Amino acid sequence: MIYFKEDVNKKNKIDILPMIDIIFSILAFLIISSLYLTRIDTITVDLPKASNSIKQNNKFVNISIDKSGNLFINKKSIAYQNLKDKVVDLVDESKNLVVLNADKNISYGYVIRVLDVLRSIDGLKLAVSIKSID
Repeated sequence: MIYFKEDVNKKNKIDILPMIDIIFSILAFLIISSLYLTRIDTITVDLPKASNSIKQNNKFVNISIDKSGNLFINKKSIAYQNLKDKVVDLVDESKNLVVLNADKNISYGYVIRVLDVLRSIDGLKLAVSIKSID
């Protein structure tokens, strides 16, 4: 029977390269999946299209008007008469931008009436949401 002499000079070691590959794969998955986790407090409306648009990354209050003319503030239904009071309650120094999301089939006059109410609030910045043309 033949016995092999063990190599006493050979030390055990842990190869960490496969572990690093797995960690980078998990990290890449988390980064890519987090891109789809953005939260926007709007209702579904059919926005008009425009070629010039600027993406806002600031904190803002969303006001939506659906195709039936119903008003929503951050997905909560509201009456037109209470619009100014609710917006004044939500707006503060760090959150003074209001984004209006109006369905493209809604009456132009109704959108102007909502904008007129919003313009009467001091220090408020207004933006109108559109769908960009790609």
